[in-house]
Amino acid sequence: MAEPQVLKGLQEELTCSVCLDIYRNPVSLSCGHSFCEECIQGVLRSQHCPRDLFRCPLCSAQEAPPAKLQPNIQLRSVVQKFLDTSEQSVALELKREAECEEKGESSGPRDEEILCDFCLEKPQPAVKTCMNCETSLCQAHLGRHSAKAFLTSHVLVEPCDARVLAERRCSQHGKLLECYCVTDLVCVCLLCCATSSHRSHKIISVEEAFGHGQNDFPKTLQTLKNHEAAVSESLKNLLTQQEKIKALERFHRNHLENFFNMIREQLDRRKVEILGAISDIEKEQLSQIQSQIKEHEEMKDAASRDVRELEALRDQKDPVLFIKGLAAIQARKTEQVPNEDGVELAELLTVMDQSIRETVQELFQPFVQFILAKQPSMESSPAHQHLTFESCEASGLHVDDKVLRVVELPYPFSVPHEMQFWVYSTKGFWNGWHFWEVITRDSSYWKVGVSDRTNFLCYLEMSWCHLRVFLDKRQIKQRSLNTAIRMVRVELDCKRQTVSFLDVSGKDWGSSRSYTPIATVNIPASYPVYAAFSISHGSLSLP
Repeated sequence: MAEPQVLKGLQEELTCSVCLDIYRNPVSLSCGHSFCEECIQGVLRSQHCPRDLFRCPLCSAQEAPPAKLQPNIQLRSVVQKFLDTSEQSVALELKREAECEEKGESSGPRDEEILCDFCLEKPQPAVKTCMNCETSLCQAHLGRHSAKAFLTSHVLVEPCDARVLAERRCSQHGKLLECYCVTDLVCVCLLCCATSSHRSHKIISVEEAFGHGQNDFPKTLQTLKNHEAAVSESLKNLLTQQEKIKALERFHRNHLENFFNMIREQLDRRKVEILGAISDIEKEQLSQIQSQIKEHEEMKDAASRDVRELEALRDQKDPVLFIKGLAAIQARKTEQVPNEDGVELAELLTVMDQSIRETVQELFQPFVQFILAKQPSMESSPAHQHLTFESCEASGLHVDDKVLRVVELPYPFSVPHEMQFWVYSTKGFWNGWHFWEVITRDSSYWKVGVSDRTNFLCYLEMSWCHLRVFLDKRQIKQRSLNTAIRMVRVELDCKRQTVSFLDVSGKDWGSSRSYTPIATVNIPASYPVYAAFSISHGSLSLP
C-alpha cells in the first residue's frame, strides 16, 4: 500500500493547472502540457483568438487551435490507478480509526512521542534517552543497554528529541553539561571548568543546582508575581492618567471654544453698536455742515452778483449814475466769512477711542485668565463642588442644605446695599481649583461670591438688571443687562489667587454647556475660602 506522503506527491503531479483538481478526461497540447478536456475547451472559448494565436495556459506557447483534442490515454490510466489507490488508502485509514476507537486508543500519532532508535520493524515508544549515545531506547533495548557494564555510567534521561539533546551539550566543547557555574549562573561541561574562564569560579553539580533551584522556586515565583502585580498597578495608573489627560484636553478645548465664540459674538455686537454710534455722529455733523454749506452758497451768490454789477459799472460814463451805483454797492453789508478749513472730528474720534477702550476692558479682560494662563497640568482641571448652606439665624431667612429663601424682609428694600447678613458654605477651600453653580432665576436681587469670613469679601451682585462686581466695598465693574441671569458659576483658583464669575444660564434650559465670562478678580491669599451668598428677594438654590 502506497504511503500517504507518496500519494500526496503523486496527487500534485496529477492536478490540472486550470481547475486545480485531479485530471478528468485529460488531453494533451502540442507543447506537451495536459489539461482536463472541459477546462481546455473553456480556455479556447475565452481567448476568442484567430486560429493561429492560441496560447497554452501554462507556458503561453503559441499554436494553432487543434481541430480535435487528442486524449492522453496513458495519463488517464495513471489517474484511474491513483484514484483506486487513494480510495483503498482512505478505506484502510477508516478501518484503523475504527479499530482504535474500539480499543479506546487515539488513531493519530502523538506529536511528542519519541520512538526507539533500535527497533527495526515496528518502532516502540522510548522510555529513556541516553545522553552519551544520543539514542532513545524502548523498555526492551533499555534492558540490553543497562546490562552492558561499560554503559552503566552513561547518563539516562526522559525521552527527548535531537533539539533537547543539543541543548544539554556544551556549545563550545560538545560535552554533556554536568556542572553549574554559580558565579556566571550558567550550565557548563567539565572542560569548561578545567580550561576556560570558569576555572576560578564556584562550580557545583547540575543535580545540586537543581535542588537549590527547587528550593528557591516558590520564592522566585512569588517575587515575579509581585512584580507582575506592581507592573499591572503601574499600567492601571498610566491608563488612568491617560484618560485624565484626554478629559482635561476636552475640557480646555470646549472651554476655549466657548470663550472665543463669546468673544466673537460680543465683538460683532459691539461692532454694530460702535458703527451705529459713528453713523449717528456722522449724520449729526453732516446736518450741521449742510446748513453751513447752504449759507455759504447764498453768500457766494450775493458776492458774485456784486462783482458782476461792479464790473458793469466800470463802463458807466455818467458821473451821477456811476457814483450812485458805486455807493449802493458799497453800502451793502459784507459779512465776515468764517474760517471752515476743516471739519471738527474730535467728537467722532473720542467716541471711537472710548468705545474701543471699553470693548477691550469689558470683553477681553475676563478671558485673560484663561487664554494667557500657563499650560494646564493634571491638577488644573477644576473640581466640581456640590456645596451646602451653613445654618443661619438671620431674621426673615429660611435656610436648608440647598435653598436660601427670604420669607420676610429684615429691612426696607429701598436700601439693598446695606444688607449685612451673609450665608456661607459648610465647606472651605485651602488649595486647588474648584467651581460651583448657583441657580439665581428666582431672585432679582442677590449676591454670590467668596470670603475668608474675616479679611476679604469678593462677590457678584445682581440688582434687578444691573450687574456689579465688588472686592470688599470697592466696585470693580458695572454693566446693565437686558435679561436677568438664571444661573451663575463661580470658579476659585487658590493657586493663582483668583475668583471668576461666569453666566451659565444656557445650561439651565437644557442646552449645550455655554459659559459667558463676567469678571475675574485677584483676591488676597487668605485661607480657608468659603462660598458666600446673600439675597433680599426670592431665593437662591444649589444644584
